[in-house]
Amino acid sequence: MKINIYLLLLCLSSVVFANTNTEIQSLLKKSDDYLAKRQDLKARQYADKITKLSTNVNIPTILDASILNNLGNILTVEAYYTKAIKKYNKALKLAAKNHILAGRILINMAYANFYNQNLEDAINNLSAAQQQFKLVSSNTYAKAFGFLSVGKLALQFEAEKLAYQSLTTALFLAKQLKNSHLISYSYGFLGHLYEIKKRYAEALILTRRAIFMEQSSEILYRWQWQLGRIFKALAKTREAIKAYQQAKHSLQEVRQPLTIGYRNTIKSFRERIGIIYFDLADLLLQQKRFREAIDVIEDFKKVELEDYFDSYCSFLEQESLLKQKIPSNVGIIYPIVLKNRIEILLIMSNGNIKQFVLSVAATELKDKVNDFRLELETGKQHDYLNYAQILYRWLIVPLSRHIANLDTLIIVPDGVLRTIPFAALYDGKQFLISKYAIVTMPNLMISKSKLKSRSNKIFLAGLSEAVQNFPALSSVSREVKAINRLYKNVTQLLNRQFTVKNFTSALKTNSYSIIHIASHGQFKSQPNETFLVAYDKKIALNQLENLIKLNKRRQEPLELLSLSACQTAVGDDQAALGLAGVAIKAGARSALASLWLIDDEATTTLMIEFYKQLQKLPKAKALQAAQLSFLKNHKYKHPLYWAPFLMIGAFD
Repeated sequence: MKINIYLLLLCLSSVVFANTNTEIQSLLKKSDDYLAKRQDLKARQYADKITKLSTNVNIPTILDASILNNLGNILTVEAYYTKAIKKYNKALKLAAKNHILAGRILINMAYANFYNQNLEDAINNLSAAQQQFKLVSSNTYAKAFGFLSVGKLALQFEAEKLAYQSLTTALFLAKQLKNSHLISYSYGFLGHLYEIKKRYAEALILTRRAIFMEQSSEILYRWQWQLGRIFKALAKTREAIKAYQQAKHSLQEVRQPLTIGYRNTIKSFRERIGIIYFDLADLLLQQKRFREAIDVIEDFKKVELEDYFDSYCSFLEQESLLKQKIPSNVGIIYPIVLKNRIEILLIMSNGNIKQFVLSVAATELKDKVNDFRLELETGKQHDYLNYAQILYRWLIVPLSRHIANLDTLIIVPDGVLRTIPFAALYDGKQFLISKYAIVTMPNLMISKSKLKSRSNKIFLAGLSEAVQNFPALSSVSREVKAINRLYKNVTQLLNRQFTVKNFTSALKTNSYSIIHIASHGQFKSQPNETFLVAYDKKIALNQLENLIKLNKRRQEPLELLSLSACQTAVGDDQAALGLAGVAIKAGARSALASLWLIDDEATTTLMIEFYKQLQKLPKAKALQAAQLSFLKNHKYKHPLYWAPFLMIGAFD
């Protein structure tokens, strides 16, 4: 069970002082708070203010130690481990007589040493922290929490003897204090220690005691998850599924607080929280309970999207594709990437679900996917083909007999698969796009409303000039003007007209069915680094969402959001999640966007062809036709030019 570095460091930094500089104390608290909220820059700003303020002021030694400890915590989060350790050592000398604070500083130093790959020093720090807590005469919450913290980190460092000693002491103190939370934590981590040792009988007893002593869902889910793992190890599948389901239920009640402090940690949301969902889905798949497994993964996809946007995602105007009638020419490919294998569920129009199991580890899949994406973007003539064929063999060949009579595939990619275009998978003779129109969906949720008419009211915004350190997109003017000529009911903003104010005003006063933005766009793992570029400013993701979502003015969802010059990074599945999620979260029926930025002349040519085809074809088939036209063009036949464009969401 891994440590939340932000929350741990916060707990291990604050201490109450009397008769000291209240302004410094206030700044110190704010720095700690921002550190816990994963806002490193603000935490650093307040720490710098403290440093300036305390330079010429006589402050108590214990407060000085706390300031240095806070600086060490910030440096640790910033990954300046050597500098952090120096701060901790200075703090330790000043806090020598305060055993609680000294113990906390040593725990923080252990963490810095661990991530600085000095495991021996980290364990020595923990042993020294344990000794500091032993010197505390009174049995207080702080003392018990100190032993618990040592035991928890010792588990992570695989120092089992130290973990056992600290956790049993924590349990003894917690019982004396009659503190149910501390008792639960002590039992739970001791249960985890026995789980690690594969002494499952003892682990089961201790974990059940931890559950009995704890009613807070924020802690309860940990022990229910642990119980599920133990039952799984004992081959008690039915009991394991029940425990995992309980953990998932408890987790849903507390996942918003759990995201605090995680954004900049080493592990992703999927690795920290998703493992519960995927372990449960794994067990259900083994039991051939396919719909239940899909429901579990759909729940995860929803909370993952919420974590990315740091807000609740409402799907009131949407419902699962599984509840809608799927056309007979359409099949849904639903891959689930597990640690030791890939499960592919093929959902047919008659509702049948077929299972295909590939003995490919997640790490191997990730390597091949990243190499494929990288080779595609380099644009070399044939280097990508080997990876294109490997992925085709893994992901498509097992299904080929069942999808032979289809003409449209809906793909719900999982994890790293979100970063590649399935259209460019290659069977040795032709690309997948040559056989099927392809739709990408972040999950199975789709708008309930149907396309009523092809009488489109279109809004075009384009930027061909170089602004805000972004290069010119010289072909954008041609793109905007060509689309304008194709349709009658069009509003356009080009270059200097395309300001944030004009853009906002246009969308607030009119209800468009298609919004086409031809400008630079960037999608990254951090939503606050994701934006579109207007002439004067950047348009943030939440601004765009607020302008296109359903409201009193917009009674029907946006039919299509088209972003013709956006990009994500290689291997960044979180950025790809944002790319797919922005339109879906805002309630748009579909989005057309690109995984990477290509030559703007090629983009313009493809977009013009897409809008020509859209006059007579459904969106997915219109994109397919545009991409096939590039395959026939010697200049643009390399998938670098046509593959990155994805049709996301509805396919009609």
